Amino acid sequence: MQTTTVQAILDKQIDNTRGHVIYVVRDGSLAFYVGQSKRDVVARFGEHLQKPSRLGELIELNRPGSLQWAVDFYTLADCRPFVSQKSLFTMQAWEHFDMDMAEQSLIAALRPVLNRDFNPHPTPLPRHYQGQHLGDQLPAIAPAASRVWLNRMSLAGWVYALDVDGRTTWQHRDGRVLTDLQMAPYRQQNQIP
Repeated sequence: MQTTTVQAILDKQIDNTRGHVIYVVRDGSLAFYVGQSKRDVVARFGEHLQKPSRLGELIELNRPGSLQWAVDFYTLADCRPFVSQKSLFTMQAWEHFDMDMAEQSLIAALRPVLNRDFNPHPTPLPRHYQGQHLGDQLPAIAPAASRVWLNRMSLAGWVYALDVDGRTTWQHRDGRVLTDLQMAPYRQQNQIP
């Protein structure tokens, strides 16, 4: 595992995260977010700061203190202690797991504030942090299907955002905008509009 700070990432002081696929943003033992990237984890973390995301907004709202928050980069091997697996044979450990399993296991263990997928009981954001509203911004989607459906939506050019009244809207890169109510039938049928 490699640990750095938000400030070091912003200052481009991190240059080698090859082999690291999971990242955790935390302040001490309080985990805010667990994410993954098949590409460069530093670049993926940077995307949170460049476009609207709950993590990016939380970091902005809590500056300058958030600049000292830790960012841990994990390889799959680093995630091994978090991944519980069952073997078909009592004396043989099953040592095969992928990035999704590693991310889900870290989310289950750390109960990060902002993750909603695979996190039925996220840690509440303590009152001394700005951004109490961020814990409720993710649309309610069944956990098993949500990750796949959200990834398919993203690949199809859809993103969700909050409108000025705090309601979720879905925006497509071609300019289409749907309310969460209009999107519900697609989500329930696991389809893309």
